[in-house]
Amino acid sequence: MDKDYQTALSEAIQIRRVYIEKSVLDTLKEDLRAFYNAYEALYRMLLTKGMVKEDPYRQDVQIGEIQIPETAAFSEAEKDKQLTIRLSHYDIQLDVLVNFYQFNTTYFTLDRIKRVLGLIKYIDWINLTPDSSSPITRAVAEMTNQLRRGTDALGVGGIIGLIQRLARLSRSILAALKILFDFNREVYKFEVRTAVSSRIPQGKSPSVGDIKKHVAASMPGEPIYTELLEELIKEDYSSMGPELQQRILQSMKVAEDKQETGTQEVSFKHFLVEGVQIMSGLAPILLEIGIKLDANEGILANRKLSLWDKIKRLLAQMVNKEPEPVVYEVVYQYSGSSPVRELVNFDQLRSKIAKKAKQFSSAQNMTLAKINALGDEQLTNFLDQGIKDIQSLYKILNAVDDYFKQKVDPKDRDRIKGIKPELSTLKNSYIKANQRRSDYTLLKEEAEQLKKLDIDQKG
Repeated sequence: MDKDYQTALSEAIQIRRVYIEKSVLDTLKEDLRAFYNAYEALYRMLLTKGMVKEDPYRQDVQIGEIQIPETAAFSEAEKDKQLTIRLSHYDIQLDVLVNFYQFNTTYFTLDRIKRVLGLIKYIDWINLTPDSSSPITRAVAEMTNQLRRGTDALGVGGIIGLIQRLARLSRSILAALKILFDFNREVYKFEVRTAVSSRIPQGKSPSVGDIKKHVAASMPGEPIYTELLEELIKEDYSSMGPELQQRILQSMKVAEDKQETGTQEVSFKHFLVEGVQIMSGLAPILLEIGIKLDANEGILANRKLSLWDKIKRLLAQMVNKEPEPVVYEVVYQYSGSSPVRELVNFDQLRSKIAKKAKQFSSAQNMTLAKINALGDEQLTNFLDQGIKDIQSLYKILNAVDDYFKQKVDPKDRDRIKGIKPELSTLKNSYIKANQRRSDYTLLKEEAEQLKKLDIDQKG
C-alpha cells in the first residue's frame, strides 16, 4: 500500500469535501426543493381532476429513511389503487428528502445517495412517454397527456412547464448526485485503507475475502462493498496501480476559483427564487378554480326563473343590451367576530383569477437561470404582490364557495363543484412562500448588521 498516495488522497479529499459542501450540496438542496414543489403542483392537479384519489392511509406512513415506492407492474384493474398509493408515497418520500435530510458529505453515505438516485429516477421525467418500460412512468405520461387534452391553452402551458421543470431539475440533481457518489466511493476506499493497512503483510497482495475480514474486524457495522474492494486491490497491488491512482487524484481536483479575493457578500436570493417557484406552481390550480366557478355560476343562473325574469332576459337579448353584472352578496365569518357581508362582482372575480393564472404561468415557464437572473427587488416585488393577491382571493373564494352551496336549489346541490381542495393548496402555498420571503428578509438584515460591525461573513 503506497503511503505517499494515501497522503495525497487525504489532502485531495479534504479540499474536495469543502468544495462539495459549499457548492454542490447547496445547489442540490435548492434543486431538490424546486423539484418537490413542481411535483406537488402536478400531483395536486391530478387529485383535483380526479385522475388519482387521496390516499386514505397516507397519515399511517412512518417517516424514516427514504423508501422507494413500489416499482412492479400492475394490472388495469389495479391501476387506480396502485397510482393512488404510489404517487402519494412518492410525494411523502420527496417531503422527507427535502425537509429531513442533512445536506453534508458525512450524512450522504453511499447507501443514502443510492436511495435518492432511486427516488429521482422513480418517474422518468426526462423521457416521460406512454411507451416507457417503467409502469409508473407510463401511467404518469398517460395521465398528463389526458390532463392536457382536457385543459385550455393556458392550462396546457402550465402543465408542460411543470413537466419541463421536473425534467430539467432531474438532470441537474442526477449530475450532483454523481459527483457525490464518486467522491464517497474514494472516501470509502480511503477509510478501508486506513483501517486495514496494518493488518496486511508487506509485499502480499490480499484477496477480496482477506480485506472483507479485516473490514469486519476494524470497521464493525460498516457496509462492505465488494466492487470497491476489488477496485482498491487493483489500485494498490496491480501493475496498473500507479496509473489508476493518478486518474483518481486528477478526478478529485477542484478547479481554482478565479474570483477576486476578499470578502464576498453572502446572497440569500435562493429563498426568493424558491418562493417564486412555489407561487408560480399555483397557475394550474387557479385555472381549475375558474373552470369550477364557471360551472357553478351556470347552474345558479339557470335556476327556475319567474315569467317576468324570462321576459326581461329576452328583451335584453333583442336589443343587444349588455347583460347585468352578476353580483353575489357573500358573508365572511371570522372566529370570534360578527359576520361581514360584501358584494362580489363575479365577472371581476373571474378576471382577477385569469390574470393571476396567466402571470404565474409565465413565471412557471421561465428556466431557473432566468429567474436567478432577476434582481432581488424584482423577485421580492413578485412575491409580495403574489402573496397579497392570493391571500385576498383565498378569502373571497372561500365565501363564494359557501354561497354557491347555500343558494343552489336542493335538487342541484350535487352538481355544485366544491373548491376546498384547491383552496387548501392556495393557502399552503402562500404560507410556504411567505416563509421563504421572511427567511430572506431576516437573514439579509442580519448580514447587513454584521457587515456594519465589520464581521467577516465567511467566518
